[in-house]
Amino acid sequence: MRKTEVIKWCKTLLMIIVPVIMLSSCNKDDEVKADYMGTWSALATVSESGNSIQCKDKITFTQSGFSDLLQLCDPSTGRFIDYMKLNGTMAVSGNTMNLKTTEIGVSTFDLRGYPTGSIIMYKEGSDIFTSLFSQTGQSQAFKSVYEISGSKMTLKTDNNNDGDYTDAGETTVYTKE
Repeated sequence: MRKTEVIKWCKTLLMIIVPVIMLSSCNKDDEVKADYMGTWSALATVSESGNSIQCKDKITFTQSGFSDLLQLCDPSTGRFIDYMKLNGTMAVSGNTMNLKTTEIGVSTFDLRGYPTGSIIMYKEGSDIFTSLFSQTGQSQAFKSVYEISGSKMTLKTDNNNDGDYTDAGETTVYTKE
């Protein structure tokens, strides 16, 4: 091939490639990230037997799944330690999320009985998954509705599957991280 033929061939190739690249990059730019996607957190103080402990619930939503991490505050250091985690799938219609937990994990404990923050995960179908999940008192498949205002998300979850969101602990306000 002569130099002029190579230049002509390159120009022709560029005329084909550039529009294809432009169109494919435009399509990616046009995709709108759903408003619920990302990581959200909520703080709460739980009191039991005269002791109070601060908890952080960090939930991350993707297009088709979720990860929910419960952390406990170590009063001696003020640091949050990973305690329990749920992973699962999700389908969203309007502001309603249909979630299903497919994995559960709990922190290991040190010799004093304190969580180490190292979570071991167990998949749906395993005996440990079934045992741990039954201890949470929540259904494996559940429905939530959400409302977002600025950097806040109000998430209502029907934890006991009674068809409403009015029971204690079924409404939580999260802040976008």
